[in-house]
Amino acid sequence: MIRFWIFLMLPFVLFAQIKSQIVSVSENEAAIKPIEAQKGMSGIVVHHYDAKHSTIVARAVYEGNGKIRFMVYDALKQENLPKPKLTPKPGDEVILGYLYDRATIVAPDLLTFQAAQSHIDANTQLLHPDLFLAELSKNKDPAPTKEDFKQFCNKYAVGVVYIVFDNMIHKTDCYTMQSLQTVKLSASPQKINTPFYSRIGKVETSIFNFFGSSEINDYNAYYRSLVVQ
Repeated sequence: MIRFWIFLMLPFVLFAQIKSQIVSVSENEAAIKPIEAQKGMSGIVVHHYDAKHSTIVARAVYEGNGKIRFMVYDALKQENLPKPKLTPKPGDEVILGYLYDRATIVAPDLLTFQAAQSHIDANTQLLHPDLFLAELSKNKDPAPTKEDFKQFCNKYAVGVVYIVFDNMIHKTDCYTMQSLQTVKLSASPQKINTPFYSRIGKVETSIFNFFGSSEINDYNAYYRSLVVQ
């Protein structure tokens, strides 16, 4: 029997939420109180009405050097409800690493999927990639885009995707697609499944999908182009 060995390395750390506070706001950016965080980490901006009542007013992305930029927080949007008109203000709380304890895995085959699993902190709640492929199948979308990742993560309250390509596991922020941490594998996949390994199989494309995404021809090149390294 052929045995495949994985480098014994420290597992991916489960990032604790990093909290700060907005000092000043300029259009779609803000300066915050000093923190130690990685560029590309996403999170939320929370406005506290009082000690018991608060609301999320924006998504935050850490730009480095004590600055964040804002994105629309649309994970809880309801078309039939009025949209809140609050915008981030000085004094609002910033929480980076929000939902980083919930993740999924994108890997080319079962071997690398299991390898990624073995490196992930046991306190992380992992959602099976079958769920993601099911979403892609509904849209007959054979190649997940950055928007597909964002929509999936919004729907299932996921903050991180572990994406395996080029014999590396990339811990990737689901909203910025920034690689935050990597672990090298010692074995190559036995078989490349596109768009990624799952128990469902391939995504059927629509005959009317003239302008949609095409199938993935080069697995490694495709995900290399999606992930910010």
